[in-house]
Amino acid sequence: MLKNLSRAMLAHALAAAYPVVFVIGTFGVHLQASAQSASGNTGNTGLSQTAQNYQQMCNAAGGYFQTGTVNSKTNNDYPQVTNYTSGKKRQGIPLSHTHIEITSAIDGNIYDVAIDNVFATDYDPNSYVVPPSYVNGIQAGGNLYLCSGNPTKVPYTVSESVANAGFDWVHTNCAASGYSTSFKNGFIYNDQGVNLTNSQTYCYLWPSSSTN
Repeated sequence: MLKNLSRAMLAHALAAAYPVVFVIGTFGVHLQASAQSASGNTGNTGLSQTAQNYQQMCNAAGGYFQTGTVNSKTNNDYPQVTNYTSGKKRQGIPLSHTHIEITSAIDGNIYDVAIDNVFATDYDPNSYVVPPSYVNGIQAGGNLYLCSGNPTKVPYTVSESVANAGFDWVHTNCAASGYSTSFKNGFIYNDQGVNLTNSQTYCYLWPSSSTN
């Protein structure tokens, strides 16, 4: 259902991409999004057309949008910003994260991105590694288009020597799947148009009364 909805929203955005001004999340920054080539960002004049389309989708969902280039692949030898991180359990399900680092195409800052593994379609709660879909779908040098479903919690401060701020891309599509939740719908798309966080299996872990 969400997959079809996301495709419909993206198709609409592709057909109606106008220069617009957005207020992005808690930054309160006005971004003049001018139409650019869909092949990527073109200098400092604005976001690519592809990024603008995803930004419109995120804005419509009420989430926080960020986009940028992946600086290193998942689960490599850069553990400060790129690794599998265990987390606490909720109802017996490990809330682990995959950490990556991006350089933002919006503000040029370097961010730590903590991606909840439970929203990977191939997440295995008994396997303490980065889900294969993240390993294959997140490539160094590639672009990611991210919409946080928890916009009041971004950005957060991190103590890494390179990335000094981060984002927790969680609670991604539960409301669109019929769950009663206070979190907005979100996504992480790669350059191939694949939504990497498209599983609703564990949406029940975050009911409307949840605050994290």
